[in-house]
Amino acid sequence: MKELIREILKEAIDELNEQLDDNEKVVFGEDTRFIGSHACIDSMGFVTFISIIEELIADKMGKNIQLVNEKAFSQKHSPFYSIETLANYIETLLNEKD
Repeated sequence: MKELIREILKEAIDELNEQLDDNEKVVFGEDTRFIGSHACIDSMGFVTFISIIEELIADKMGKNIQLVNEKAFSQKHSPFYSIETLANYIETLLNEKD
């Protein structure tokens, strides 16, 4: 499941990049940060990115999840920090749906 989630995240970044200027493109990698001082996108880009991910998960996995919720904000470390933390968080949410 983790590999499919990473593929979805890569596809979401590719789709987001289609909407960004050349100097704002997001690189998919372990160092990619979505929040904090080294974030690769602004707040509008973040909202768009999250929406794309939720749509792709619904399309490819047939599951509707809400990434931005009370659980996300109640965690000690944000699940939106990096590719890895986001993939882990998505996997947790999907396992709860089973």
